[in-house]
Amino acid sequence: MAELEFDARDRRTRLGMKGPRAAEWLVAQGLGVPMAPNSWARSTGASGSGAVLVARLGQSEFFLEDAPAGTTLRAIAPALAAHPPGVYPVLREDAVFELSGAGVHDVLAQVCNVNFAELALDSHPVIMTLMIGVAVLVVPESMHEGPRAERRYRFWCDPTFGPSLCETLAVVVAECGGAGHDSQHR
Repeated sequence: MAELEFDARDRRTRLGMKGPRAAEWLVAQGLGVPMAPNSWARSTGASGSGAVLVARLGQSEFFLEDAPAGTTLRAIAPALAAHPPGVYPVLREDAVFELSGAGVHDVLAQVCNVNFAELALDSHPVIMTLMIGVAVLVVPESMHEGPRAERRYRFWCDPTFGPSLCETLAVVVAECGGAGHDSQHR
């Protein structure tokens, strides 16, 4: 059964940046940086306050999201705001949601043209695509080890589209026999 979770109050800190020295700056902040474009890594950073998701969106653009209770990105945000040379902040106010469960690929096949079931997760891919006509950033993860491991997909989109996209997805999830959770109504 597919499960959809939309958290309109997700308060994880997110940062975006780009520029010719962005990767170098992140390393100087104690964060590991994926070498390949369109890939992601987890890094504990210098503070060690939880694993930060570091997604490389191109050769010199990055999206970062702190762990649920992490403080790493809040700690480095003032240094980014100080305009280091060759590093340019990118505003990130994304809506976020997750899809997981046994029927997740049936849901994704109806709303997106990427064949997520065939992705090799060991390469830590980052996918930028459209979902029901809305631009999304997707990070797929394995929830367990092994060939039959369940996958979880974390999505980010423009916050103005978040509630509508999630409402539409909830209908598709329900049609596929799954369940949805919306933290706005908890």
